[in-house]
Amino acid sequence: MTRQDFQQSIKAGAIYTILTMAGAASLGALVKWASGGFSSEFLTSVRFFSGFMIMILIYALGRRGSLKTKSFGIQFGVAASWVLCILIYYVSIRFIPLMDATLLLNTAAIFGPILAKFFDGKREPKLVWLGTAIGFAGIVVVLRPGPVLLENPMSLIGIMAGFFAGLRLLFNSKLKEDSAQCTTFYSLLLGSGICLLILLSVGVPIRAPQWETMMFSPRDSMSPWFVDSSLILVVVIFGLLSMLIPWFTAKGLSHASVGQIAPFRYTAVIFAGLLDWAIWDVVPTWPSYAGFALVLGGAMIILKSKHT
Repeated sequence: MTRQDFQQSIKAGAIYTILTMAGAASLGALVKWASGGFSSEFLTSVRFFSGFMIMILIYALGRRGSLKTKSFGIQFGVAASWVLCILIYYVSIRFIPLMDATLLLNTAAIFGPILAKFFDGKREPKLVWLGTAIGFAGIVVVLRPGPVLLENPMSLIGIMAGFFAGLRLLFNSKLKEDSAQCTTFYSLLLGSGICLLILLSVGVPIRAPQWETMMFSPRDSMSPWFVDSSLILVVVIFGLLSMLIPWFTAKGLSHASVGQIAPFRYTAVIFAGLLDWAIWDVVPTWPSYAGFALVLGGAMIILKSKHT
């Protein structure tokens, strides 16, 4: 591959990754909006159910690989940690700005080395621990321990989403013999099953929307028809975005490696900040900017250590 071809591949991978992150931030905004009428458990289930249906369709119409696995327990760990990651993220955006919740979700690269050390005893270069320390400094800045955190202790929920995202990466790293198609199939299948169990235990609470916290309020003359139909439309868009995000992700990885496109994943935080400002008039504070810079810097140091 020539230098020009290499640069074009990186550029294409970056474009698809940015589209992925724009879709993820938009999905987060829709979830924040739909949270006024649907529970986080229901929205998480919609994501996994729709993803599994699309997976089945693609598998039936496309090139089929083997779905046999010798690591069912690890596959279950991947699915369970993914469900918890998404569910906690959806809960967190009810209580904290979308930008902060998205930033904390993207701390998986920070938790990765710690989990690998704790569970596998894996030794990492000093540069990795430096990047981890800087990243955690960014988390502390975002969470703002002290009176601000005491006023809204629910902010701590957001960091748990990043923890479970890192745990999912740890489980994924152990699936050396299973194909990506196989892992995706079991993640969605088992994840849907876990979501079903959650729904059976808590029910499907669909309540009267709190329009003052949502994107827009319908005219009184259009209620309740407009209310019900608008929420149904959101669920349809929700499913479409859930389909496009993994497609953009796969396209990006077909052009460039994970390490090469990883920096562009943090554009999700920027998109989330813009949506927060445009829809809910939430202006990012200096701790959000400072925390974003520190977490991004820490992640870049970790990535650099892995490729040197």
